[in-house]
Amino acid sequence: MTRIKQRRGRHFIDEQGRLFWINGPDQHCYLSEQRLWRQGLSFDEILEWKQCAPSGLVSQRFPSLQAACEAFDHRQITWSKDLYLKRMGDQMALHRSAEDYKPTAFLKEEAQGLPPRRPPWVVPAPPLEAQGPCCGLPPRQAEEGSRSGFVTEVAHGWRRRRSARQLAQ
Repeated sequence: MTRIKQRRGRHFIDEQGRLFWINGPDQHCYLSEQRLWRQGLSFDEILEWKQCAPSGLVSQRFPSLQAACEAFDHRQITWSKDLYLKRMGDQMALHRSAEDYKPTAFLKEEAQGLPPRRPPWVVPAPPLEAQGPCCGLPPRQAEEGSRSGFVTEVAHGWRRRRSARQLAQ
């Protein structure tokens, strides 16, 4: 049975790492599953940086926030799909997944003269003297069965492999 692991306001995360949002007025609310697209963020960072969007999966209505949480903990949720909410979530995900995305509240803070906040998914670059020549791309994983685990030669899609005997002729 999946239970609520962390809760902050109307958002909660379950033991499997799925995020949910309680929508609607307190006396007539419902649960909405949220999609996450950035890995490695804490629950607070996800909410602060708005790195979630509705998946389109919604529950029935509940008479209170507490009733919604208890129904979730006791597996008494009837899920259905809301296509409008899913489309809205897709648009939000596209907008918020940009590397330079900042929530509106952060942009307003910067306009007031406060220092900009660094997104937690942007890793600081190493100092130039420590870099040396490098490609910048992560190493590609080799196919299963490879001993080293990394690709030593990239196969070209149109190149035909020749055996040593063919090359000798």
